[in-house]
Amino acid sequence: MIDAHVHLEKGDYTIEWIEQFIDYAIKRNIDEIFFLEHTHIFKECHNIYNEMSMYNEYQKNWYQKKWSQARPLKDYIDYIEKLKHIDFPIHLKFGLEVCYSPEHEMDVAQIKQMYPFDFLVGSIHFIDGWAFSHLRQRWDKNDYDIDELYERYYTLMLSLINSGLFSGLAHPQSLQCYGAYPQKDYQHIYSQLAQALCSNNMYIEESSGLAINYGDKQLGMNPNMLECMVKYNVPILTASDAHLPQNVGLYIKEMNNLIRAI
Repeated sequence: MIDAHVHLEKGDYTIEWIEQFIDYAIKRNIDEIFFLEHTHIFKECHNIYNEMSMYNEYQKNWYQKKWSQARPLKDYIDYIEKLKHIDFPIHLKFGLEVCYSPEHEMDVAQIKQMYPFDFLVGSIHFIDGWAFSHLRQRWDKNDYDIDELYERYYTLMLSLINSGLFSGLAHPQSLQCYGAYPQKDYQHIYSQLAQALCSNNMYIEESSGLAINYGDKQLGMNPNMLECMVKYNVPILTASDAHLPQNVGLYIKEMNNLIRAI
């Protein structure tokens, strides 16, 4: 089984730190991990956050704190090179999770050229600058036009896929982090997304991250989206979005069962 989305940023770049993740993975029968880091922790990725950091005072302060602690991308690259010379008991890949917005495709392309990462996964964390998934910036679904939000969310997702910059699409259900589930039938959009993923040789994540980090009662994609991805033979990789060793592989078995049941 694969856990295709695991972050290392909460610890130091040491062998001992990554071994803690691997130990939990083995206990949960995970035989491959995709390690990745958020672009917001690196100095070279500063431009990507221009719009979101100006959206409101909370987001400005949040990013200023991240920027004050930002590390050079070379630290991560050097760590990867060190790890690739070690024979670990499971297979490891190393990449980046990039916060996508259409204005910064050129910035992402430049970052991509800096190092031959095993993969780059794109994620929608902002809708026109609004960081909708922050735990300290909770929002009430009743205060928004949910249909309009989802239309924009999926439009951005399609742009991400068609940018040609990414290996995969991260946690495609993130907008429901505070219970704002899709209300309309988006089958035609799911079909567009699925066909675009196939055309661009990309995978999609079936992620337990919202269940782990937000207490979402739904595990992974909504059933209609998941069924559409299976129908179009989109590669689906299970992912925990773990930021701590004890969350590696969490609910991966259950998500594989959901996929197989279709």
